[in-house]
Amino acid sequence: MLTAVLVVWITDAALSTVKLGDLTLGLLFAGKTPFRDLGVAAGATYAFSSRGVLRAAAWSLGTVGTSLPSFFWAMLLQLVVILVYLRTQKLIAPVAGGFGVDAHLILPAIALGLRPAAYIFRTTATALDEAKHAPHVTTALAKGLGPTAIATRHVARNAASAVLAGLALGAKTSLSSLAIVEYVFTWNGAGYGFILAVANGNVAFAASIALIFALVLAALSGGISIAGRVVTATAR
Repeated sequence: MLTAVLVVWITDAALSTVKLGDLTLGLLFAGKTPFRDLGVAAGATYAFSSRGVLRAAAWSLGTVGTSLPSFFWAMLLQLVVILVYLRTQKLIAPVAGGFGVDAHLILPAIALGLRPAAYIFRTTATALDEAKHAPHVTTALAKGLGPTAIATRHVARNAASAVLAGLALGAKTSLSSLAIVEYVFTWNGAGYGFILAVANGNVAFAASIALIFALVLAALSGGISIAGRVVTATAR
């Protein structure tokens, strides 16, 4: 009898987690995809730029982005929106109390994506910068190979595994920050549900969410590791 009760309890918790997962996936997609692309593009621009001032400014911004946690950006964004509203009576975006694929998604997505984007930028910039100064790249330049061909055939290919590692780090950062960002913006997703479950002593629900997050992180790490090996073998 006790076993049956436990099975029903855990099954119900898992189904509830799946329902909340739709909102969480929407937030992760909105907060990860554009900022991932931004981080890679900014890193590539940094690596191939010769302007020292811009490189120093970009690296400083990246350092700030990685140093400050996601909940700081969440509260800072809320404060900025509130101050703008007090001065102009115009609400840029909802600060909390709602969820959906609309204006409520803007601030949580930005708060969730800023820190991972900074990680991806720094990793991409470092990898491409190191690959750009490799001996075989210098040899290719001496032979008269064009900059576009060098960038695609030599630099990007040899830096690809490190860039993938940066993308994985960014994804892990997003997942680790998800619960607090959802809580700050009252986004009714899996992370917010986990915090409420812990607060209310709902062990089965909290455990099912934690297990799903652990499995996702493990699958992500394994997938990136395999992809990195494939890319490294191809580069050789």
